[in-house]
Amino acid sequence: MMSQSSRPSCSPWPVVSVRLVLVGYWVSMCVATHVPNPPAVVPAQVSDTWLHLVAYLGLAVLLVQGVAVGRPVFRHDAVRLWGVAVVYGALDELTQMVPVLHRTAEWKDWAADVAGAAVGVLVGMLVSRAWPAQGGVRTGNGNQHLGGS
Repeated sequence: MMSQSSRPSCSPWPVVSVRLVLVGYWVSMCVATHVPNPPAVVPAQVSDTWLHLVAYLGLAVLLVQGVAVGRPVFRHDAVRLWGVAVVYGALDELTQMVPVLHRTAEWKDWAADVAGAAVGVLVGMLVSRAWPAQGGVRTGNGNQHLGGS
């Protein structure tokens, strides 16, 4: 086990950058889904359900990367992060029922949120496995091998 002093020094910028992107994306999603009488930004032939699926896929990928940039992500982390996205999706739909927003909540939108979050967590896990935190390759025993042979 490496002591604190023998760990390779890593810049905090990757962690800060990924988490700032996550926060910006999440805030943008929240604002976009709560604007009263939203402008027609997306062509009418694009299904709102597909937008939900893609938006929550992106959120879940960023949630996983927000953890993965600092440490390995395990299955229990993936389940928790999926749960965070699912609960947020439910709250998002419920708050759209506030009358002054002139929005509607739909079960199929929440179902798309749930599905998008599931796919996003899987994609995020694959990405985190391909590019482990701090540039190392994770070995089967949980240790990190930093380049070389």
